[in-house]
Amino acid sequence: MSQMRVDHIAEREEEHVVPKEVYPYSAGLAGGFLGGLAMAVVAVLSGVLMGKGPWYPLNLVGATIVRPMLTAPDETLQRFDLSLLALGFILHIQLSLGIGLLFTLLLPTLPGPPIAWSVVLGPLLWFWAQFVFLPVINPRIAEEASWISFLIAHLVYALVLGWWIQRTPKIRAGWGVP
Repeated sequence: MSQMRVDHIAEREEEHVVPKEVYPYSAGLAGGFLGGLAMAVVAVLSGVLMGKGPWYPLNLVGATIVRPMLTAPDETLQRFDLSLLALGFILHIQLSLGIGLLFTLLLPTLPGPPIAWSVVLGPLLWFWAQFVFLPVINPRIAEEASWISFLIAHLVYALVLGWWIQRTPKIRAGWGVP
């Protein structure tokens, strides 16, 4: 192999920087779970402040799975319904965990602390949910959710996620990094 070819390979290897330390994936999962719980608290408070009660926003999430509930009257969604609540909780927490894990996977590529990026993540999640995702899978939430409380809920989620990850000690990255 010519020296020029070897030099070129060495230059390309130097372009790929692997961080020596990363946040553990478990931090993203735990932060996503805690952020999801905090977001649910905001949703419950929002439901109470809107005069629809604490169960209304949570049951609306469950209606994403139990499709006939999307057209149910408000009175039905305002009542405690264990099965609807459980299905909504499972869906919400799965999404919260998945986003937390993805955020942790992306962090090594982003400069700065996780809490700073969580301030960016919250509005991005809100925008995506409000204008892209929910109009397709649960138009009732997209139509009825107060945009300000929905934005606050997403900010709270992202801030709790970023805070939890940032407070978690980094671990040594794998793949044979010295």
